[in-house]
Amino acid sequence: MDAASFVSQFRREPPSPTETIEKLYSVGHWLLEQERYADAALAFRTMLRSAPTDERSWLALGACHERAGQLRIALELYGAGTAVVPTSVRCQVARARVLRELNRDAQVQDAIEKALELAREVGDEELVRIVEAERESLCH
Repeated sequence: MDAASFVSQFRREPPSPTETIEKLYSVGHWLLEQERYADAALAFRTMLRSAPTDERSWLALGACHERAGQLRIALELYGAGTAVVPTSVRCQVARARVLRELNRDAQVQDAIEKALELAREVGDEELVRIVEAERESLCH
């Protein structure tokens, strides 16, 4: 089944909103792993419309474009994710990674420091360690 058929089936027989989000996320990631970026992006865009404050949809849609080599689009999506979900540490880290790929090194440090600040505010020590490791990787 292609992504368009999958989405069409959901529109005809809608499951619960939570179930829809989780299935779209699961199918989208399967499509992403299969390198079917356009189909995965369709699933994640549909997820995003249903749950715009779920950071996973911004991250996953950004990842589709990032893996397809569309770095500027990925950067815009991660940036939009941080605007819609201001506490999204992961969107900030992804944004920093893409900035690095685009050789915008002056902005990488700011993005990763913002991610670290957010991780500390959230109080998630594991997330703080992940961001610190990313900072080492991206900024040195």
